[in-house]
Amino acid sequence: MNKAFQAEEFPTVIFCISMQWFREWEAFVKGKDNDPPGPIDNSKVALTKSGGHVQPKQGADYGQISEETWNYLFSIYGGGPEIAIRQTIAQPQESGCLHGEQKIEAETRAG
Repeated sequence: MNKAFQAEEFPTVIFCISMQWFREWEAFVKGKDNDPPGPIDNSKVALTKSGGHVQPKQGADYGQISEETWNYLFSIYGGGPEIAIRQTIAQPQESGCLHGEQKIEAETRAG
């Protein structure tokens, strides 16, 4: 899943996902936990601004995933709220050598 996100060098929209939920999902798909993670729960990482705009809480433990990945996970597990971030195209960062969860964490800190 992370490879698909990494392949899209400059996505215009990225989605935030609770790392607590993501770790539960990861344990399930790797066979470490037999119970599926339940609905996506972004409530601890979401901040609803006036007008209903949802954005990630500063300093919250969340990762960034592609729109395609969000839609896939949401179609299976449901939940929310949806946290979409529109970003401007920037120069690539020096973190290109990071893989998997390390890349999610690096992007979270940079976000």
